[in-house]
Amino acid sequence: MEGMYVVEFEGSAGSGGATLTFKNGKVYGFDLGGGIYDGHLHRGSQEGMTNVEVVVKMPAGSPSVIRGIVQPFDWNVIAKASIPTNVVSAQVQVLTNMGETIRAKFTRMRSLPLAA
Repeated sequence: MEGMYVVEFEGSAGSGGATLTFKNGKVYGFDLGGGIYDGHLHRGSQEGMTNVEVVVKMPAGSPSVIRGIVQPFDWNVIAKASIPTNVVSAQVQVLTNMGETIRAKFTRMRSLPLAA
């Protein structure tokens, strides 16, 4: 699962894109709306699945694809998904702490460089 991914996602108030890096059980990245992603991944209870959990730090004034929420302060969204382990691309459902499920397409773009 280690590598660099593009994530295209859609919620009730729109769509967006992010880039995520999976390395040594950690997940980190950013999205086009200014969200900063930090989290972890581990082998799922189902064979061939990896569980990913991230905290997305949303900047003040940035609209979310979740019901178009905009806050006048920085705020967090917790997102969890199970992703098939050995595929190039997968459509998944992302559960959030906001009570809304996001649709997302994860696409593996490349392996990590040796220097990483």
